[in-house]
Amino acid sequence: MSRPQIIVNVTAALQRRGAPTDTGTAFLVYAGVTGPSAPTKCLSAADALAANVPAVQAAWVGDALTQGAPAVYVLRAAAVDNAAVTEAEWTTALDQLTADFGPGQVLIPGVETAAAHAALLAHADATKRCVLLDAAKDATAADLTTAAAGLAAGAGAERAGLIAPWATVPGSAGLAREVPGSVIAAGLAARSDARVGHANAAPAFDQGVGAGVISRGIAVTATYTDAELDDLHDAGVSVIRNIRGVPTLYGWVSISSDPNFRQLNWGRMAMQLHYGISALVEQFLGRQIDGQGKLFAELEGTLRGYFLPLWQRDPNPALYGSSADEAFDVDTRSPNTGTTIAAGELHALAAVALTPHTEKVIIDVTTAIAEGVAA
Repeated sequence: MSRPQIIVNVTAALQRRGAPTDTGTAFLVYAGVTGPSAPTKCLSAADALAANVPAVQAAWVGDALTQGAPAVYVLRAAAVDNAAVTEAEWTTALDQLTADFGPGQVLIPGVETAAAHAALLAHADATKRCVLLDAAKDATAADLTTAAAGLAAGAGAERAGLIAPWATVPGSAGLAREVPGSVIAAGLAARSDARVGHANAAPAFDQGVGAGVISRGIAVTATYTDAELDDLHDAGVSVIRNIRGVPTLYGWVSISSDPNFRQLNWGRMAMQLHYGISALVEQFLGRQIDGQGKLFAELEGTLRGYFLPLWQRDPNPALYGSSADEAFDVDTRSPNTGTTIAAGELHALAAVALTPHTEKVIIDVTTAIAEGVAA
């Protein structure tokens, strides 16, 4: 027996099982003469330049990181004409971003073509990732509402946001650079996820913590009237505005016509649940299905253990309810039948109530004329 003492043993961490689950990752796809033809991870603009990414797109990689993205994967789409990339050419590039790369925001920054938008929505539908769309830096409100309306019913729209306009930030030699809204929003979404601990929050407005304030932001490339802002919000366009002189993302809505996914944070939370639960339950593959229901109970406990912290998160819960029972439920008994067991299948049913973010504050103030105090 040795003397009383303190012993600290440090060992290598276990390898992460399953796909990555960081919802803040950004995936930037572009068309150009040079750059990586396979997804390449960049942690700085210098990394992008070292990978032969053109200077403009490399700067946008740095902008996404500056706003809060933990990492950016860059990928060059091979195109016959880089100025007129087809939907098929964009799709071929996007298909390289397989589920193994995990969740995140996918963007083709600065490109507002129908081909790019269609390819991004199809990617969102296939991979359950969030996609961020751009419009022209000087797009009118009418242009934006028309574009959003044309995409609203498409598959994948519940996880798609149209961000407008662009923002300007300091560049070299004292000159300002223009940055697409999708790049800004990708960084802000990651910054929000890191702050609140989940994807069901709006990376917009100030919220007392500068949640949607653009780091190093100088100005925006277009402004809109109050009536136009109402129309844009209703159409599903998230607008970057100058708020008391500070460029700020002032909305977080999806382009979807489905009211269950009107707020973009609901679609992003669905993305987090898809990837998070997939990685979590991979441990159950290959397990024996016992006749006493022990495996069913273990799966139920695992899922409840995953949902509970999302409801308990204070002051920013991802799930809504005055109790855990109101916020989520899991059933592993009824969906597992003799037929499913014989087929080697393990089933679970889960229901969650997602919290909304505040979009409007209404204060009613009643005034009265002072009549003095009686003697």
